[in-house]
Amino acid sequence: MSGVFRRQLVIALGAAPLASVLAGCVGLGEAPAHVYYELDDIAAAARPPQAAGGPTGAGAGAARARTLLVAGNAASAFYDSTGLAYSRSAGARAHYQLASWTERPAGRIARLLERRLAASGAFADVASATAAVRGDWLLELQLDQLYHDDSTPPGVARIELTAELTDWVARRTIGRRRFAQAEPLASESAAQAVAAFERALARLLDDAQRWVLAQADRPAA
Repeated sequence: MSGVFRRQLVIALGAAPLASVLAGCVGLGEAPAHVYYELDDIAAAARPPQAAGGPTGAGAGAARARTLLVAGNAASAFYDSTGLAYSRSAGARAHYQLASWTERPAGRIARLLERRLAASGAFADVASATAAVRGDWLLELQLDQLYHDDSTPPGVARIELTAELTDWVARRTIGRRRFAQAEPLASESAAQAVAAFERALARLLDDAQRWVLAQADRPAA
């Protein structure tokens, strides 16, 4: 390989955006592979069924007679995509070029929490808001932020979510709460960002599940 070509290659890689570098190693003559990651609930996979338990207080009986619907959406069009987001400076966001989610995170997170709440036994039924099911309560989850904050490498995975619980029968808002978690990356790569997201998400889902079950445990107004 000529010295001129080597210098051109170094310049090209040095100027490449973070997304290209973190997506994986690319050999000479090889086309970089685009990797798709599935966002998982690692805490749910590690615990036995029914470990979280359902309501046990004054509202337990009423809660177990209710059907809970769960909906998930993104706060902005930027997060309403399969793009794996990162930031290198405050207020700026971009997507990895060679790494994506297998599905939109807002819907995925809603489905993961739906599974947890169904397994808890706290409600008569738990289903997606898009299902052909009549619900008593609606849990709306808004994904506000989900990005790899790489302002100080290797960076931190950040997740912010707003949850609102509504009683459709009584036509009233039961409660609203914001949840946030951050988890440092072990090293600067897309795979490590995903691993950090999953650790942060496990704690966030723990918090959200406890909050919903606490609302179900309260006596009916």
